Amino acid sequence: MELFDCNCWYGVPRRPPLAGAETAEVLVEEMARAGIDTALVRNAAIFEQSPVTGNRLTSDDCAKYEALEPSWGILPPQTDELGDLDEFIAAMRRENVRSLWAYPEKHRYLLSATTMGGLFEEMVCRGVPLFLRRNEMPGKFDTYELAERVLLDFPGLRLIIVAHGSWGEDRLFRPLMERFPNFAVDTSRYELDGGIEEICNTCGPTRLLFGTNFPETPMGGPLLTLLQANISDDDRALIAGGNLRGMLEEVRL
Repeated sequence: MELFDCNCWYGVPRRPPLAGAETAEVLVEEMARAGIDTALVRNAAIFEQSPVTGNRLTSDDCAKYEALEPSWGILPPQTDELGDLDEFIAAMRRENVRSLWAYPEKHRYLLSATTMGGLFEEMVCRGVPLFLRRNEMPGKFDTYELAERVLLDFPGLRLIIVAHGSWGEDRLFRPLMERFPNFAVDTSRYELDGGIEEICNTCGPTRLLFGTNFPETPMGGPLLTLLQANISDDDRALIAGGNLRGMLEEVRL
């Protein structure tokens, strides 16, 4: 069973976590210690500075380690900071980047059809997943409202919300799972007793991706939660890495 972490990062953030990973080398060492095979990663500069800097650092560092898969941040195409849409897709193809992250609050843009319509159309056609961090938007429910607006305009978009909190937010995300077949959440902070089991039974195991949220939270907690969940081995393997692996293999760049 492959353990493929969909949600971890490295680098030097503005507010370092208690036990950080300043370099990709440290991240790979922590993965080996926890028994995690592969990780979809981004350099902290993507969200603390700009994807202009962070994307480059991420690709350069991931090229050194077979266990790391690069993921990039996006910016409005209208400002031409990452090149026009064709140039950006070409750069993704060249660097084998098969997933993207949005930080609209940090980078001050509207995550909408007006701003990102062209990019989202390409992402739907090419199967490129988009990740949103749960606490990235201000206010308690804004991330889910944002996700709903985006998915209503682009219902075929693969959209994943990560780090959605330890108290259980099923009333917020299950309606999105019910309506949008490509919507999912990660397991990094999903510590609700019986939560993984319930999602597997009601929505299916394909709606969950294993994530650790490292280095903000230790890798061991999410790993233990998944390994001890009362689900079938087939479902566990899908969540652990099969879902993400299949998703990325379907990307057409």
